[in-house]
Formats: sequence, structure tokens, C-alpha cells
Amino acid sequence: MRSSISNSESTVIEETRARLRVVESPASRVSPPTRGFERPVPALPWLKILLGVVSATFVLMFAWELEMRHLGLRAGDLDDGRAEWAVERRKVDAGPRDSVVIIGDSRILLDTDLATWQSLTGRRPVQLALLGANARPILHNLADDEHFAGLLVIGTAEFSYFSDDTVPGVLRYIKTESPSQRTGLQLHKMLSRYFAFLDSNYTLFKLLERHRWPERKGVVSPYEDVWKLSESYVDRQTYLWDRLERDDYLRKQAQTIWTDFFSGPPVKPDKVERIIASTRADIDRIRSRGGEVVWVRPPSSGQLLNIEKARYPRGKVWDKLMNDTGSFGVYFEDDPVMQHLSCPDWSHLSRASAIAFTDAYVRVLDGHVDWLRTHTNHSN
Repeated sequence: MRSSISNSESTVIEETRARLRVVESPASRVSPPTRGFERPVPALPWLKILLGVVSATFVLMFAWELEMRHLGLRAGDLDDGRAEWAVERRKVDAGPRDSVVIIGDSRILLDTDLATWQSLTGRRPVQLALLGANARPILHNLADDEHFAGLLVIGTAEFSYFSDDTVPGVLRYIKTESPSQRTGLQLHKMLSRYFAFLDSNYTLFKLLERHRWPERKGVVSPYEDVWKLSESYVDRQTYLWDRLERDDYLRKQAQTIWTDFFSGPPVKPDKVERIIASTRADIDRIRSRGGEVVWVRPPSSGQLLNIEKARYPRGKVWDKLMNDTGSFGVYFEDDPVMQHLSCPDWSHLSRASAIAFTDAYVRVLDGHVDWLRTHTNHSN
């Protein structure tokens, strides 16, 4: 009996102690109000430190700018991308209905000099061609645009036009572009006029990725792309980067990539028929509003031209495209002036050759296209 009472008392005592521990725990106490945490600032020469950091930043930025210019980058190269394209696309809707618009891939983009166009016709085209892009979605977009009833110049590399590429990102971007993206573009353009190191193709991380580190056998090379192909200026005036004319490594790299990328079997006749049918429908809509569509086949050379002739025979592709769409086209092999221009990478003209090519093809268009003669003011 005595043992039983002792056990009960012991249990009561333990429970009482447990309750006291809960009551006295830090979490259950009401803490007095705090006065706030104060951290003493060490007595250091903060102004000198700030000046040192700012000075080091400017010295490093200046050194980086010099190195980028040594690699061939230039202040004033404004870069090119979706935002720049969107600015030009909005010009079509904001401008007159009879605008002159250029679409296509990188060849017509790099091989056209807008100032030459303007000097010959009095009209400065809106440049909507895109690097590596299929022109058909842009053609369809303009055919849907009831405001556009001008001259559409389609620059054609057969591989890009007769491919099955999806809608380019620019058409999605222009619908979703935010105010901050527009503001960022203007800020970037302003700074790019003074700093060459802002080139998006030569950022620090891209240079680290592309550094020629020792490679193990069987590892895929990180150099299987064209690092920088072009320079872009106001109104998306774009030229081949002249470093490709004098840098053997970059030039041969581009040539290898083009020949690998363009290689393949001949295009199938049913594919040509399908693409021409959709093209004709879009062209008919533009013409029904009083517009016109013409074509330009810019130069290519070397092994790349041989591949293109084998895959896209002129009689079965280009000639058929012109005939079935009832269009006039300028093919570079038909003009002696265009046949001997410089294509350093086999696919794009040098800047001097681009100016000469523009002069030549615009004069041909002016002599054969009624729309151009009746809608332009000639100065030459």
C-alpha cells in the first residue's frame, strides 16, 4: 500500500514539473519589447573605398572595351533580334500603304544596302528579313495585313524558302512585347552607339564557352556555330562582319557549317508544288489590294552553290516559282555584274559587294516592274 501511494505521488510530481517546464519555456513567456538591433559601423575610409571601386570598374571596363575592339567589334553596331525586327514591322502599319518591304533570310538581309535603294528610287525599304528564317510566315503575315498594299521584295535562298520551318519567334514576340522590353531596347541602342563590348555575340560567358579548350576524342565540338556573322545599324541595315573576310579560322568555320547545314537530298516535287500553291494564294491577296511582289536570288559561291544547284535545280524550283506565281525575279547568274561579287563565306556578300549588288538588282527591278516605276521618285 505504501509503495502504491509513493508511485502515485511520484506520477503527480512529474506531471506538475512538466507543466511548469511548459509555462517557463521561452516560447511561452511574454518577451519584453525589443529596442531594435543596432550594428556598429566600423570606422573605415568609406569614401576612398567607393572611389577605389568606381575607379577599378572603369579601368576594367575600359580594358574590356579595348580588347573587344581589338577583336573587330565596333561601337555603333546596334545588334539585331526580335525587338529590333518588331520596331521595323510596326513601321509598315504606321507608314503609307505603298511601302517597300523586304523579307527573306540572311542573304537579302546582309546583301541589301538601304541607302542605295533610297538613292535610286527615292524610297527607303523597310527591312524585315531575318537571319536563318523562312520568309513564308512573314509573307502570310503581310498578306493578312489589309493596310499593306506596297511592293514586297522576297529574297530567296532556296533552302530556307522551301523548308518546313515553323512560325518565327518574331511574330509571337511582337504580340507580347512589354513596355519594359521596349524601354530596354532603347537603352541598349543608346549605349551601343558608344560601347563595342555590348555585342551580344561576345559576352564573357559566350567567350568562355567558345574558348578553344583541349578536346577529348569523341566529344562534340562547341565551335559548330557561327559566332558573329553580321553588323547591324539604324533601320536594321546589316552587313557581313568584315572580320570574316580576313580571319581564316572564322571564315572556314562558316563555310564548313553552311555546307554541312545545306547538304541533303534533292527537294521533292510535291513539296515544291505545295509551297508554291500557298505562296501564290498570299501573293494574290497582296495584288488584289494594289500591291506587287517580286523576287531576288542573291549570290552564293563555292561548294555551297554546287550543293544548292544539286538540291534545288533552277528549272524545277526557281523558274517554276516565278512562272506559277506570275512574278518577276532577279537571279544573280543572269547579270554579269552580279556574277563576280565577293562571297567570303560562300553565302553572303562583303559590304562593298552588297552595295554593288543592290545597285544592280534595283536597276533591273526598275526596268521591269511597272509598280516600282509608278510609285517611286527617281533621283538617278
